[in-house]
Amino acid sequence: MEGIDPKLLSKLKEVFQRELVQREKETLEYWMNELIKVYQKNHQTLAEFKADIRKYIDRMRNRLEVIKTKGF
Repeated sequence: MEGIDPKLLSKLKEVFQRELVQREKETLEYWMNELIKVYQKNHQTLAEFKADIRKYIDRMRNRLEVIKTKGF
């Protein structure tokens, strides 16, 4: 990348990396909290627990599909 100040490029990389880490942290916190809700729920049977896990998996699968098709 000729013509770009190396200090500026380094700073941009640092800002981008920081933003990327922050977004990943927020995403992981969200999905972890959703899993905690499932875990803390008082399931009477294994079937109820599996149904809740299936809903969670479906939500994640749907979200991934949206990201794949629409992207940025």
